[in-house]
Amino acid sequence: MKKLEQELGVTLFDRSKSNRIVLNDTGVLAANEAKKLLQAENDFTEKILNYDRLKHEITVASLAPGPLMLLEAIKDKLNSKLSINHSLLKSDKIVADLTTFKEKIIFTDQELETDEVESMYLGKEYLAVEIDQFNPLAAKKKVSFKDLAGLSFIVVADIGPWRKIVEDNIPEAKFLYQDDLDALSELSKYSNFPFFYTNLTQASSINTDRFDNGNRVHLTIDDPNNELEIYGTYLKSNRKLIQPLLKEISKNWPK
Repeated sequence: MKKLEQELGVTLFDRSKSNRIVLNDTGVLAANEAKKLLQAENDFTEKILNYDRLKHEITVASLAPGPLMLLEAIKDKLNSKLSINHSLLKSDKIVADLTTFKEKIIFTDQELETDEVESMYLGKEYLAVEIDQFNPLAAKKKVSFKDLAGLSFIVVADIGPWRKIVEDNIPEAKFLYQDDLDALSELSKYSNFPFFYTNLTQASSINTDRFDNGNRVHLTIDDPNNELEIYGTYLKSNRKLIQPLLKEISKNWPK
């Protein structure tokens, strides 16, 4: 800042106080503007590097894990070089991550339309539950969220928008969130705690040993709140590249 003070030919510091130098009003403005310039430089560098990387691959991210697990299962059928980012995004990052070229496709739970971004509908995701065969609910063919009241569930920690749905709609339930997928799989196999899966995760070959416990019953959850509409969201400038890929994903969407 002292060098900047010399270059600008203005006073940026208040030196009137003994043993203490502080920024004056002009100095505070200069510091704030310098911070903006440094951030702009970082954003510029990141955007250029991301753009160059995405010339050679299609990077895909999501707000929920199910679409990514489905994509892992069917990617060999797709004639595209895909790189899948399994760290789930927050909804407020979607447009920024697309416009700075961090991702080329983001699976979202709503349709987005801006000057730069648009979405294509892919299909629906819905929950089902695996429950102990001796639980009275196991005699049913389907249950509602309210039927599951008071139960304790093993749940993967990061499930995106599904977390709010189950917490808001299953009264007095306890959710034993697990960060480690291997630990989740082991608990699912060797405990009696119920766990959720979706039409997308069931179609995936990942962690299929969770379903090897012969003491469980599959139950459909028939509830108006049990549904996510999934869209592929992308830059309009990439429409010709992305739409054919999304159409192929939609064709492989589990019912």
